[in-house]
Amino acid sequence: MYISKNSKAGEVLTKDNIKVIRPGYGLAPKYYDLLLGKPMKKDLKMGTPLSWSSYYSES
Repeated sequence: MYISKNSKAGEVLTKDNIKVIRPGYGLAPKYYDLLLGKPMKKDLKMGTPLSWSSYYSES
C-alpha cells in the first residue's frame, strides 16, 4: 500500500489517501481495512510506501 496524495502528520488514513499497488513494497493489502481511520505519525509524500511506522498505534 502506498500514499496516494501528499498527507500531513495527524491526518487520518482513508480510501482517498492510500492505494493498493501491485507489485509493491509497502504493507500488504490484507492490512487495508485495519489501517483505515488511523492517524499518520509523520508527513508523507505521494508515492511513499506505507510501513508500520507511518501511523500511530492504539497501544
